[in-house]
Amino acid sequence: MEMIGSILSFYYVPILVCTGSIGNILSVFVFFKTKLRKLSSSVYLAALAISDTCFLFGLFAQWLNFVDVHIYNRDFFCQFFTYFSSLACFCSAWFVVAFTVERFIAVMYPLRRQTMCTVRRAKIVLFGLTLMGCLHCTPFWILSTPVYSPKLETTICDIKSEYKEYITLLNYWDTIIIFAVPFTTIAILNTFTGCTVWKFATVRRSLTMQKMKTQLTRDALTSSTYRITSLKRQKSTCSHPSGQNNVSRLNCDITRKSRRRKITNSSQLKVTKMLLVVSTVFVCLNLPSYILRIKTFLETQTSANEKTTVVLQYIFQLLFITNFGINFVLYCVSGQNFRKAVLSMFQRVSHRDGTTQVTVSEYYRNSGATGMSTRRRMMTQHCWNEIHEMHLLK
Repeated sequence: MEMIGSILSFYYVPILVCTGSIGNILSVFVFFKTKLRKLSSSVYLAALAISDTCFLFGLFAQWLNFVDVHIYNRDFFCQFFTYFSSLACFCSAWFVVAFTVERFIAVMYPLRRQTMCTVRRAKIVLFGLTLMGCLHCTPFWILSTPVYSPKLETTICDIKSEYKEYITLLNYWDTIIIFAVPFTTIAILNTFTGCTVWKFATVRRSLTMQKMKTQLTRDALTSSTYRITSLKRQKSTCSHPSGQNNVSRLNCDITRKSRRRKITNSSQLKVTKMLLVVSTVFVCLNLPSYILRIKTFLETQTSANEKTTVVLQYIFQLLFITNFGINFVLYCVSGQNFRKAVLSMFQRVSHRDGTTQVTVSEYYRNSGATGMSTRRRMMTQHCWNEIHEMHLLK
């Protein structure tokens, strides 16, 4: 079993490190270089991608032992990578807790979202959590050292012999801080948030269907009256030199505010669904490993169940490390905003130079803007540009 586990680790770890690191780096660029940078949740997800990449870097240093590059087992590197990996685990867990709490506030207390869920507050929270992680992981640097193992006949990175009796207490403490508290918080808040989102989606769906039926009936009855009234209003308004311009500006403002409100609500709902998926997958992939860890602490193993425990350790460890390289896939699968941001990032130059200019020119040509004033052209173009930008955020 150990040989099978070693073979799986030998091939799976470098693939995960390579693909996961590329995905995490792309995620950071998407969250910082596109419209998504205006969302506070993007700051948390970018920080999560960075911490996951750091963990994969430490994992790769351990994997190098398979190819007889024993950097991880050398003095200083042993302490550094142990501390580095522990800090990445701490940050990843608590960054997920942070954006879970933010989504809970945004869904349950929407009136406070504008003041509490801000980019500045997100950066402060991330700085505080990172500082706490540095303090929490300090014992791992102090206790770690290269130790010769007679059983393996080689030097490994392990705990100093004089501190062996304290490692159990440290493991208990680490399990509570990195597993018990974060996972309990995520599970409870996700339950409330998920139920609220489901209720909101159900109510919204019923209201939308009712509104569509009402709108179709109203349009059928009042279409002709609306055209006559609009023509009369336009005719009377145009008698004033700037009347037509004022009407256009008012219509543009009304359209812009209405679209912005709808797009903001829809965007927040999409972000919430994506974050629910990310945090739920995080719990599912980490839970088996930590349960087995607690089970190992509490039980006195016999020779009969040692093989089963070893097999489970290999399987659950692979699930655990997978969590640090899978988030980019989760964002693409569950996040419509993220997919659009990725496409806009790769197509930004061609989109600006081609599609937008052609669309604007066609808009003016089809609107019969031969006699339109320069001021009205500029105002209409500004309105169209804002609507286009909001469309990218959907």
